Amino acid sequence: MSFNRRSRFPLARACAAALVATVLLAIPAANGARADTPEGYFVSVEELKRGDRCVGRTVFVGTEIEEFELLILGVIRGAAPGTDLIIGRAGGALLERTGILEGMSGSPVYKDGRLIGAISSTWQFSKEPIAGITPIGEMLPALELMDTEGHASGRPGLDELPGLAMLPEGERAASSLARICDTAGMLERRIDLHSASNAVAFGDRVLSPIAAPLVVSGANADYVHRASRILGPGVAPLLGSGVAPGPAAVPGSSSGAGWNAGELEPGSAVGIQFVRGDVNWTAIGTVTHRDGDRLVAFGHPLFNAGAIDMPMVAAFVHAVMPIQSMSFKYASGGELLGTIKEDRNRAVAGIVGPGPPMVPFTVNIRANGGERLFEFETVSNRPYTALFSGLAFGGAVSSAVKASGPVTVDMSVRIDTGEEMVEYRDVFHTTEPAMRCSGELSLLLSFIAENAFEERELRGVELDVTIREGDSWTVISRVDADRKVYRPGDDVTLRLFMRPRQGDPFERELSLRIPNSITPGALTVRVGDAVSFHLGERDRLAAGAAPRSYEQLLNLIRDAKPGNIVVAQLLSDSPSLSLSGDEMRGIPGRAGLAMASSATSGAVDPSMFSVLRERELAVEGQVVGSFEMTIHVRE
Repeated sequence: MSFNRRSRFPLARACAAALVATVLLAIPAANGARADTPEGYFVSVEELKRGDRCVGRTVFVGTEIEEFELLILGVIRGAAPGTDLIIGRAGGALLERTGILEGMSGSPVYKDGRLIGAISSTWQFSKEPIAGITPIGEMLPALELMDTEGHASGRPGLDELPGLAMLPEGERAASSLARICDTAGMLERRIDLHSASNAVAFGDRVLSPIAAPLVVSGANADYVHRASRILGPGVAPLLGSGVAPGPAAVPGSSSGAGWNAGELEPGSAVGIQFVRGDVNWTAIGTVTHRDGDRLVAFGHPLFNAGAIDMPMVAAFVHAVMPIQSMSFKYASGGELLGTIKEDRNRAVAGIVGPGPPMVPFTVNIRANGGERLFEFETVSNRPYTALFSGLAFGGAVSSAVKASGPVTVDMSVRIDTGEEMVEYRDVFHTTEPAMRCSGELSLLLSFIAENAFEERELRGVELDVTIREGDSWTVISRVDADRKVYRPGDDVTLRLFMRPRQGDPFERELSLRIPNSITPGALTVRVGDAVSFHLGERDRLAAGAAPRSYEQLLNLIRDAKPGNIVVAQLLSDSPSLSLSGDEMRGIPGRAGLAMASSATSGAVDPSMFSVLRERELAVEGQVVGSFEMTIHVRE
């Protein structure tokens, strides 16, 4: 029996048939299947014809699997390269009223008790419950992939930095972390979180995979709406409960009947959980086929991430919500039942049993005179660790402070990589605290986990955050030096005139000592905020600013300046240099060049200026502004 569409390429057709045949022969009959051979249990697309009457299975309320009628309308060969698509019309009073539901992805369809495939796609605003059905022969290879020797979990290969998309667009230029990532060459990646849509277009009408309801708890409604724009069309975030009800909360189930979370069978609601704990993010779908302790679901990808390790959980459907554009199942994730191991083009596949490794988070937020502690864990799959950790953190912030309006955030982060503790602190002003916090954390985690030098796992993250409402940023309005001409060894005393957004202007002083060995001539004094400092250093060092090792990458974080710091530098126009990414400070230009010429290895990168002295000054809230001036040294 053949499961591949007719092809003009005999070799490709033969290879596809051989693959499916291998999968089918390796799969014994599922629980509840007829006593036929495995081949006899599955229906090929060649066996289907218009008018065939079939039966689908899914959950409409609680955990009870219900059947519904479905009429085959036809089979589209080559709907996408190498794939076929079955079109069917569902029946029944509920679906006639609601149409195909978000959350039905993976609902199995049977003909005479034999499995055809999974409901996986539909049209928005459709007047009838018409669905696209993924043939089961195209889903089964995902089971085989779990057994391949090369299965490498936790390393899906997306090239984007999701944190950059989370940052409010008007505040990206003000993010020190964004500037640091740029210095490390990480912002050259394109942001494309929506590559797994797999829509099939017929003219201007688009048949799209059914979005999975992504149930979120531990966030406010405005934040969830904003998050939906980050995640794209594959999931549809909505507020909900993070924990499914216990047996006593299920009508007629005080003894536990009707909520047996441990039983997953074709038609059962199932969840893929990205965050669990005080904050929960769970995508809901349906089991299509179970083979012992292994199963396939959804009938389409979640993110098309390949080999993954994400928690598979039971799901409880509270209600069906009829919506004109696309109705959905309002559900909650529950008991941990196993691990989703594959996220492929035509299905997700998992195994019932232990859950996957997770990354624990502890978040302490002080705001509005109170303090809240959040504890949760996120998936350990890059880049989805950075994506959902940022979203979970932002959700916690959104539930603790106002959704929008000016605030100042003081954020300290400790990251355990198993090899070292990475510490980072920043102070920033924002008008969108939840989204800004989510983007900053996501960028930081990507910076560590996605580095190009050494493999690092995230073992645990601690965040300590203080949020003060109101405008508390400060502008550097003017910088004066005590004079214009100095001698070697003199102190250059600077007066900084500061103007807060609210409150009275004030002044601060700091001094920079001119080295005794300085050659007479002109020097540059540069005073600025943290972002100006990072941009100035990148321009000054040119190619030498880019890290050449993991240790140098970490130094970009260690040397980062929080947003409440003013940095003053005394610069000489005498060139300095960097050897393999390490700046050779304190070495005269000619001597440094001589040393570099004798080096047997390493890249030599000249810089435009040498830093003679550097001082810092802390102020209340974020500081903005930068100034440069020229002074002169004479004998």
